[in-house]
Amino acid sequence: MQLDTSREANYLIKSNTGIYTFRWNVRADNKHYQPKLSLRTRNYLKALQSASELALRISAISIPSVDDVKAVYYEFSRKKKREVKTLISIDMENLLSELSIKSRKEYLSCWNSFLDSLSSKAISVTSLNQAHIDKWKETQTCSDTTLKKKLKLLSSCFKKASIDCDSEWFKVKANKQPVRPRRAFADKEVTLILNKTKHYSDGVTESQSEQWKYYLPRMALLTGCRLNELAQLRVGDIHFTNEPYLSINTDSEDKKLKNVASHREIPVTHHLKELLLPLLKNKEVSERLFPDLPFNESNGYTNTPSKWFSKLCREELNLKDVSFHSFRHYVITKLFNRGVKEELIGALMGHSVGKLTTGKVYLNGFTYGGKCEALSFLCK
Repeated sequence: MQLDTSREANYLIKSNTGIYTFRWNVRADNKHYQPKLSLRTRNYLKALQSASELALRISAISIPSVDDVKAVYYEFSRKKKREVKTLISIDMENLLSELSIKSRKEYLSCWNSFLDSLSSKAISVTSLNQAHIDKWKETQTCSDTTLKKKLKLLSSCFKKASIDCDSEWFKVKANKQPVRPRRAFADKEVTLILNKTKHYSDGVTESQSEQWKYYLPRMALLTGCRLNELAQLRVGDIHFTNEPYLSINTDSEDKKLKNVASHREIPVTHHLKELLLPLLKNKEVSERLFPDLPFNESNGYTNTPSKWFSKLCREELNLKDVSFHSFRHYVITKLFNRGVKEELIGALMGHSVGKLTTGKVYLNGFTYGGKCEALSFLCK
């Protein structure tokens, strides 16, 4: 029996949710019947392949009845059920083996956090829907920008595992209010913070616990570094040579930087050196400056200090629309107001300048003395 190609489009239909369904027309007792079977996929090519297989099986039956069609559906479903894989059975690490170690970590971090957000890892890939993705989104405490990046990584994981999905699942609704305020501190606010954290330097040589509450704000004020750039520092990153400098790098697996431009060397001024010397005392070169800060695959070492500092500003100092990043804005504003060239500020802050050749030359052409002189303004 040959297929009626004029009615070919009727065999495959798509629901409002994007799931494809197979439908076969049967005429019996002068009535038309249309037994249906969900193909459990949003992928058109996969649906077409399944529909073709079903159509060939049914067409092999001479004058198929409704029961005959349902019998074919039943056998087909049993076969597919045996082929269905669960999320827990997916070897994602093997699927990502061609990526670099750093990229693999980022992908696996997103994938594992998604699995952890599910009520059961034994869930089948065919039953995944947008509700599962939305539930995972709710567990993420990062900014919208970072969430978009994570969603791209998760979407790539789905594709590598050949999991049917809809691009709409991985979109982020625009948030009119920024997750992280971007306001610079005022001078009075800086003084409040320094006074409030001063007591954390007491007994600095006896205990390493909570030293970061004293040091991180002060180091940020003298360098303009991002929070994680400071929190992940090791003793070996500080060089007291003839021209002392602080190395911002990714020379170990636990270190993360925002972009390529973030790799830089920052001159150590006299005030910064005086601040760091007690902190470095009795520490080995390989030791971290703040060993009590816990590490997180997604956010490095920022979680604990960021939450503590935000709470300090909000609840104890009653400061609004600020975060630890406000120190960076404060430093940039101060340097700009002292007449420091924007290109030099960019070199010190690790700003990316896009594809501008002149910008790249500027960022790499400033002398140590010029950088040191600019940072000396922060001590006044």
